[in-house]
Amino acid sequence: MKKILILIGFNFIILTSTFGQNIYDSIYVGNVWRKYNIHLPLGYNSNTNYPLILGFHGGQQAATSSQGWTVFAYQSKLSEKADSSGFIAVYPEGLVFNQNRSWNAGDCCPPAMNQNVDDVGFIDNLLDTLFSNYPIDTTRVYATGSSNGGMLCYRLACELSSRFAAIAPNCCSAMYYPCNPTNKIPIISFHSKVDPIVFYNGGMGGASPLTTINFPSQDSTMNLWTQKNNCQSRDTIINGNGTNYDFIKIHNCSCNVEIHHYATTDGSHSWPGGNPNNNPVSTQISATDLLWSFFQNYTLGCFATGIENTIETDTKIDVFPNPFLNKINVSNTKGKEIFTLITCFGQVIWTGINIEQQNFSYLSNGLYFLRIDNRTIKLVKQ
Repeated sequence: MKKILILIGFNFIILTSTFGQNIYDSIYVGNVWRKYNIHLPLGYNSNTNYPLILGFHGGQQAATSSQGWTVFAYQSKLSEKADSSGFIAVYPEGLVFNQNRSWNAGDCCPPAMNQNVDDVGFIDNLLDTLFSNYPIDTTRVYATGSSNGGMLCYRLACELSSRFAAIAPNCCSAMYYPCNPTNKIPIISFHSKVDPIVFYNGGMGGASPLTTINFPSQDSTMNLWTQKNNCQSRDTIINGNGTNYDFIKIHNCSCNVEIHHYATTDGSHSWPGGNPNNNPVSTQISATDLLWSFFQNYTLGCFATGIENTIETDTKIDVFPNPFLNKINVSNTKGKEIFTLITCFGQVIWTGINIEQQNFSYLSNGLYFLRIDNRTIKLVKQ
């Protein structure tokens, strides 16, 4: 994707004794200032690399409440989870047209959809900005969102799968086609069977301005990603743990990814286990607890283009240490191998022949791929 000139705006920092730091900032991208809120967890240390979760608010929703909370952070309790579990949470804001805030998730939602807002470009550039200014583990970047924000997660999985290790959409359908991800991507999703806005079994939206938009069913959305992830097995547990929700697990997928789906029988068009907005919330599950548990199983790096996680087992070549700080060592080569180092965006940044040791101290921390002839392994620089 074409990069756009970015200017970093003024930021506002709020410090509290019992919670982490909340920073309100902006970047100039696509000829407009785009705003976002950052939550640095309690005990934040600039020498520690943190996982990052982007949280996307729903459509027609204010970015902040009258009490100053980021609305999605309040509804999902994601910042509280960040404090207790140690990750950075960032809450981007959709653009406002005619007092309506939304995301362009493809076939939804107005007004951003009608204005053809480049929200994917915004998020792509936002990640670059965050990586430059905060200690983020670039192999552990995740996205979650509710309603229109969840739909944007699905679009990001289609267009920026090389940047996200997993996604967690809530009360929404996949609304972007054609979808051609470069990576296989794990997904955990949530939806109430009594959602009156985006119906579980699909159809026209249940409230303005969505009444002219035809939403795919949850089953159709799962089938789409079952195909994209090349999954072979699907298990359904009815009334999981006796608490009246259904759990669907789609597995035996390429790259060992999985798709999990929770269908509650209570709640509404809201965040399961979160704080209420104008709709009742499910008490059967906590989406925030479940998504964090799911995210911890996955790091970025399994490509749909054939890059594997480890060197084939029939070779004795050993690359160590991994993760590494400055140098890598290579043993048991034949002296003829061609080495190529590739970024997680597919850019070749180094090549060499007959390598026993190589200094990569100049590299930024994060995930890389070392190709040895036609075999590839993941390398992580710390």
